[in-house]
Amino acid sequence: MDFRLRQLQCFVVLSDTLNYGKAARALYLSQPTLTFQIKSLEETLGTRLFDRNRQRVSLTDAGFAFRDYANSILATAHAAQEHLDNLACRLSLRVSCGPVGQYVVLPALIRAMARVYPDFHLEILELTTEEQLIGLPESRVDALLMVPELPITGARYDAIWSEPLIAIVARQSPLAQKRSLSIRDLKDVGLIASRRRDCRFHQPFLQSLFAPFGITPRIVESPQSYGVQLAYAAAGQGVLLAPRSVASCAFPNVVALPLQEAIPHVPLGLVSMQANISVAMKIFRQVALQSMQEFAGTMPQGLPELVRTPATVMPLQRAVV
Repeated sequence: MDFRLRQLQCFVVLSDTLNYGKAARALYLSQPTLTFQIKSLEETLGTRLFDRNRQRVSLTDAGFAFRDYANSILATAHAAQEHLDNLACRLSLRVSCGPVGQYVVLPALIRAMARVYPDFHLEILELTTEEQLIGLPESRVDALLMVPELPITGARYDAIWSEPLIAIVARQSPLAQKRSLSIRDLKDVGLIASRRRDCRFHQPFLQSLFAPFGITPRIVESPQSYGVQLAYAAAGQGVLLAPRSVASCAFPNVVALPLQEAIPHVPLGLVSMQANISVAMKIFRQVALQSMQEFAGTMPQGLPELVRTPATVMPLQRAVV
């Protein structure tokens, strides 16, 4: 038995209307084409489905019996197609996170997404800043969690967090004996910074922090990975200026110290292309903004309260999209 779904559609519509003209119009077919489809189906089944003359069209006994089967087959095919479409269009996003927020904000966001949207597929990509510059406009990555300096035409930046810098020093360093550090304490100490080929912004940012104090920092270049930079600090290769949330992470042989001067806080934002108006992006943006309230409650005791950007924070719940 070999028949097509289109033939079944023609049969079902004609069995409902019992009028070739009306059925043809409903199916956007010519009457000869509809007639051909019905005859082909009858030949395949080996039986007449309709009695027809100049006055009327009616279903035969075989036509009545076959109608339920035809409807069932079409419903099954429709359900299968809908299921496949849902698989192809499932909520998914590729996200890359820069060093700021990588250790605390990103886990909190992943946790919130898993709780509120358990079927959301979130792919985390580890990219350098320079790779992010290229990847976002070329749709290799959908969203970035990072500081706002990226000069990407057509990008949207949503500020979600801001926190002060702290100094990460080796436990065996004389600086580790202090309760806090001044920028001037770091005058003759190497500062760990990302290689320029990984991030063109990190070293100029550190230089801008020290410039008001008349200090030109000595840079110790490192891969952009915060894990590697923390290892450099633990090895006594230099001091790492890091977001305060890093202090909540266990890393051996380092000490986190606050800075005495009021220097600019490090912002964290969600970067995406303005043209990306997908449902997945809308959901991810909402959860990213709202989960910051939950993130604040995860910070360990003893650290000063983080400075939150003036974004409206609502109870975390599924978005209406």
